[in-house]
Amino acid sequence: MKEYNSEISAFLENKEVGLYGFADLSNIPSEQRYDLPRSISFAFPVRKEIVRQIVEGPTLEYYSEYARLNELLLKIGKEIEEYIRSKGFKATALEATVRKLDLKTLAVMLPHKTSATLAGLGWIGKSDLLVTGKFGSAMRLSTVLTDLPLTTGKAIEESKCGDCNICVAKCPAKAINGVNWKCGMKREEIYNAYSCRNKAGELSKAAGIKHTICGICIANCPYTIKYLEN
Repeated sequence: MKEYNSEISAFLENKEVGLYGFADLSNIPSEQRYDLPRSISFAFPVRKEIVRQIVEGPTLEYYSEYARLNELLLKIGKEIEEYIRSKGFKATALEATVRKLDLKTLAVMLPHKTSATLAGLGWIGKSDLLVTGKFGSAMRLSTVLTDLPLTTGKAIEESKCGDCNICVAKCPAKAINGVNWKCGMKREEIYNAYSCRNKAGELSKAAGIKHTICGICIANCPYTIKYLEN
């Protein structure tokens, strides 16, 4: 077990991944995790100069960085998948951004942030994004699901945002409810995904971006600002 952790950790560190961890998914319904009991989460930070540009809304440079990191994450995920399968175990690399989103629910079966909280990488912020002590929310995240025997991290089960409501005040869609997350909460208790998507679509169109992104809550999070200042 430790051998697999060490080999995957060495691989990810060689790729200069910003954060990574291993999670036990056994408490999640099996159909949501493709019947695989563990996961590997890994993330790259968004470049600081790009994050500084999106305090008031998305930019073409941010979308380019977003797409670049998605491609990089998928490539690394596929390499991990191949390594695990070469050892005789199952593995499925998930895309960083799901291309075929369920437009009725605006949800996916297993969000990357769920795996990341279970791996101990961070918590769900009031913005409904993963927040980490190292990068705030300024990162792109991906996941590999597997049955490879791994030593898993200690899950984070509640928010560390406290009384901070900066993302609530800065959200142009007024989509954030200002509620501190706890494991098991429904997304609707935290924020309105439909309001967020609609406003992000408007901002993206105004910036000449064909896809729907925003980034305002990311750039204004105090944990992100701390990353920018280091």
